[in-house]
Amino acid sequence: MTYKEFKREVFAIYNEAFLGDDKSPIEYGIQRAGFEEKKLRRLIVLADQTTFSTAKRKVAGWRRQLERVQQIKARLELRKREAPASFAEVNRITSTVPLPLIENRAKRAANNSALTS
Repeated sequence: MTYKEFKREVFAIYNEAFLGDDKSPIEYGIQRAGFEEKKLRRLIVLADQTTFSTAKRKVAGWRRQLERVQQIKARLELRKREAPASFAEVNRITSTVPLPLIENRAKRAANNSALTS
């Protein structure tokens, strides 16, 4: 493989678009991190197949990026696992503690509709 072909392959990999689902932000982030991880792995494999010193220097940066992406993905997966527990806690608290602000708004809305009728 010539250096020009290597650069062409790298350019093609860099320009691949991510088409993620429109889900929760955490799920989107996990999918995006997985996509970036695959791209970086392909770049590293491509550079390992060449003998160019420039490619070897780029591999070090791609490996650092890969580590960061893996850390981000792990953090998001942890948040995803913790999220249902935190939502359940909030629901438990709001179901046991009356919220006077909401109750007052409901009463005012009922009074206003009774006055305007």
